[in-house]
Amino acid sequence: MTKRLGHLIASASTAALLGCANVQPPPIISQLTGPPAPTPLDDAALRALYSEPHREDGTVMHGSHQGAQWTKWTKPDGGLELLAGHGLFADSGKYEIRGNTICSRWSHIDSGKESCMQVIQVSADEYVTVGSDGKEGSRFHVVPQLTAEESSPQP
Repeated sequence: MTKRLGHLIASASTAALLGCANVQPPPIISQLTGPPAPTPLDDAALRALYSEPHREDGTVMHGSHQGAQWTKWTKPDGGLELLAGHGLFADSGKYEIRGNTICSRWSHIDSGKESCMQVIQVSADEYVTVGSDGKEGSRFHVVPQLTAEESSPQP
């Protein structure tokens, strides 16, 4: 009888384990994993963002870095212009896109030392830069090109 009871328990355990193979994880598990982390823009997306003019004067970006507001103009030829601190600070420089990284060198910022970062799109019109140390740099958005109607003076 004990032998038979042991076989029944073993059979029941095996059936339970086999039945578990088809059981889906509870919904909370999928909620914990969440959506995949955003990935850096690739070469083509960076070129479209920085090099293809969104306005006549290049791409205009508004953003902030450590609480300081700035406006940056990127030119298709790799030129950069920056105004920050409500116009109290200005700088110019050059940028270059290398794969999924954008590298810039300013005349005054960081004493002209090159800095490279990746750009991640965090919403439809907001981007964040991430340095090689993995830390967030600036958050910005691109100012759209004005239409002919928007750029003409109003009576």
